Amino acid sequence: MHWFFILTGLLFSLAALGFALTSFFELENRAGLLTLLLSASFAAIWFGFGAAFPGSTLSVGVAAWAATMVVVLFLALPIGKPRPLKTEESRAERFDERHIMFGRAELREGTPQYEEYYTRLNPKSKGIDDDIRAMPELGGPGARYYDELDSPYMVSVFEFIEKYRHLADPGMPGRKPACIDPHEATRRVKGFTRYLGVLDVRVTRLRDYHVYSHAGRHLANWGLEIGIRHGYAVVFSVEMNHRMVHSAPLPPTAVETAMEYMRIANISICLATYIKNLGYSARAHLDGNYQVLATAVAHDAGLGELGRLGLIITPTHGPRVRTAVVTTDLPLVEDQPINFGVQHFCEICKKCAENCPSQSIERRDKQEVRGVTKWQSKMENCYKYWRSVGTDCSICLAVCPYSKPDTSYHRVLRFFIRRNAPARRLALFLDDLLYGKRPRHVHKPEWFSPA
Repeated sequence: MHWFFILTGLLFSLAALGFALTSFFELENRAGLLTLLLSASFAAIWFGFGAAFPGSTLSVGVAAWAATMVVVLFLALPIGKPRPLKTEESRAERFDERHIMFGRAELREGTPQYEEYYTRLNPKSKGIDDDIRAMPELGGPGARYYDELDSPYMVSVFEFIEKYRHLADPGMPGRKPACIDPHEATRRVKGFTRYLGVLDVRVTRLRDYHVYSHAGRHLANWGLEIGIRHGYAVVFSVEMNHRMVHSAPLPPTAVETAMEYMRIANISICLATYIKNLGYSARAHLDGNYQVLATAVAHDAGLGELGRLGLIITPTHGPRVRTAVVTTDLPLVEDQPINFGVQHFCEICKKCAENCPSQSIERRDKQEVRGVTKWQSKMENCYKYWRSVGTDCSICLAVCPYSKPDTSYHRVLRFFIRRNAPARRLALFLDDLLYGKRPRHVHKPEWFSPA
């Protein structure tokens, strides 16, 4: 056998072996076993051919590399320009926070807010909301996955966040505004935010439809009109632990959700305080104390694209992130929305919708909602399932092909699907083959109750 033929076979086999080992580390045993099987089959066929026809090995090795390069170059071509999310800013409307499920679940019969909401604002939702309120609380006894030792992890973290979420507004600046150029201000804000531990940070001009019209999360300020005079929004993300998300819909994924909300809440409050100490007004928007729609801000700032599952899909970690926002009147340099093929990929994928246990995620085409053409999820179905199992489910995050860890293998694939429509279809085929159309993960850390 020619040395070039042997080297080619070894390189291809080692690349497959590396992917298999990476898959096992990612808890993707199916992908690891299938890749090992394919790698062993390839090696047997390749070197078997070389032993049987040693005189042809050089030409076969060269042909294999040539075919590989042709495929790689084809998949790298910018074929099928990615379509951005369609937004008609002139028709975009502000959303009333009183309509979100977290706020509706807090309403209690006999209170003025309850009567106002179900008499004037949304009478048709009274029946389903009453049914949800009668269900176990998130993390509470009676839910399917309730555990008297595991469930308090999540409850404790959210209870801790609740104790300091009022710090979202650091107060009025105590000094004259610092004289700082917008480019320098942006450099410092982004640099400090990254130092505090975020995955990515972006800036956008604060638009009217980013801001809730009325407060609706807590009874204390329920129904108050929201007015933010800030001109800019800084939005940032933190990564959710891949292994914890792999437990979906078991309690560890809910603990991870709470943990990242706590981490990003701390960062947002600290950043808002820093901006205040520069002499500018700022407000953090964090779990339980938002005045803006973080998803809309994140999309317009270029943190990611809005996917079928109704969450921001980031280029490196997909929807496996949590976000927070700081709004401010500090002049900053605006980033632009990004477009890396998510709209097309979500059109052909549908894994989140097919795996959603509550059938909350839209399987059909997009529709225009308040000026944005997007897939609209059924939040009542989703939240009802959360209450039934006692966690925030997160199956859609776990099965999304974009949620894979940011390893070299996945980075290569992301490069191709960002540029090439056929590569997106190939990536979906490989995802179905290696990981399954209906993957399920049951990973639990050792400090949880045994399975």
